[in-house]
Amino acid sequence: GIIGAGKSTQYYNGLWMGTLANIEPDAGYWIILNDDANLTVENAFYTDPGINFDLHLGSNLISYPFAGSAPIQETIPDTAQSAIYGILGEGVASMNSEMGWLGGLVDLSGTEGYWFLTNDALSFSFNPPENELIRQTKYVKDVPLEYSYRQSTQQAFYFVNSATIDGEPIDKEDLIIAYHGNVIVGSRYWYGETTDIPSMGADGNDKNFGYCTTGDQVSFKVFDSSNNTMVDMDADIETTWENLGMTIINLSAVELPERISLEKAYPNPFNPITTLSFTLPIESEVALKIYNLQGREVTSLIDGKMAAGYHEVVWNADNFSSGVYLAKMITKKYIATQKLVLIK
Repeated sequence: GIIGAGKSTQYYNGLWMGTLANIEPDAGYWIILNDDANLTVENAFYTDPGINFDLHLGSNLISYPFAGSAPIQETIPDTAQSAIYGILGEGVASMNSEMGWLGGLVDLSGTEGYWFLTNDALSFSFNPPENELIRQTKYVKDVPLEYSYRQSTQQAFYFVNSATIDGEPIDKEDLIIAYHGNVIVGSRYWYGETTDIPSMGADGNDKNFGYCTTGDQVSFKVFDSSNNTMVDMDADIETTWENLGMTIINLSAVELPERISLEKAYPNPFNPITTLSFTLPIESEVALKIYNLQGREVTSLIDGKMAAGYHEVVWNADNFSSGVYLAKMITKKYIATQKLVLIK
């Protein structure tokens, strides 16, 4: 398949079907493959390097009309840069700031397409590269296979301004990993202030099942190379996912509790919903179940492995009768029971 900005086409039984009928020289495209392949363009012509790009307010998927590469700040005319607040490539991005262009996307390159995010309509032509430069990729190095992700046509970026563990900044051998639930949706080695972390979205491809959709929260972990441990991280703001979104965040290690505990349910008495909170200093097998006064289990809230940290679980007793119940939490080294009063 081929996907453009608001148009697409799919190859089926020898025919291209869809609203995308022509490949335009000023546009960018997602090329969807069944397998790795080299793409050869036939019966084509070189794009006029002086071609004019007319961008509307918002997101624009455009081409870069040169065989070589050039730094963003040099190839985009100064008069146009103020209207562009971000540029997204394939798994890499750059954000326009008072300090210049920040992020892993350093150069624009021929044969690549880019999303230009604008705060106003504008028209411009690129400054041609001075020579056939090799694209700079000094910020983006390959991640280990177990922390890799599949590129999606839907993506957002979180620009990590700072990341600390026990008050100390992480280093360039540490890997920041983005998750949607338990699914890895992006990863990047830390390269310093404002590292761009990609987070992939669900785009209808079965192989991208579990990736982000609009409104989802993205969480982060750091693989600390100094002691080969995975550290849960807290973001200083909400990490709500939106396609083509760009968010600046700061990350710090989650402070783990020192002991196992089952906290008092709130509210209690309740009708019909109450929240049970508990803490785990290490990853543990946990069972949290509700019993009636005859000792019969009426529902199981948790039964399985839980990560270290602070946890909450909600019990909705709408289908249960008023009365006294017992919440029982069991781990390998801890048992606690708490009385709950349901009043309807």
